[in-house]
Amino acid sequence: MKGASLVTPVFKRLEGKVALITGGASEIVENTARLYTQYDANVVIADNQDVLGQLLCKELGQDETISYIHCDVTKENEVKDAVNFTKSKYGTVDIMFSNAGIIAKSDSHRLSSDNTDFKNNVQLNK
Repeated sequence: MKGASLVTPVFKRLEGKVALITGGASEIVENTARLYTQYDANVVIADNQDVLGQLLCKELGQDETISYIHCDVTKENEVKDAVNFTKSKYGTVDIMFSNAGIIAKSDSHRLSSDNTDFKNNVQLNK
């Protein structure tokens, strides 16, 4: 059980922290949101899958500990809105978990250098 004693202090660092998670309705991030709320972090799920995001929030906790906001990460203003919502509700953003993915409209090996969606996403993530 020696290793188990190291796990608890790491997760204690989540207590009272505020996490904004993009792509929060996907399975990988769903598990992260579960873990964060289990260790008493406040969580905002930002996703464009409204029904899944809202259901996850209802399942995981109370309105004061977990929230959902619609966010399409390809739209900079929606990302800013998610950050502002989080700050307004919890006063800060301690953790930004950027996990939202974008599916290209063409095969990745066929993306041209003028692919606007790709350029916008690269600029957004700089």
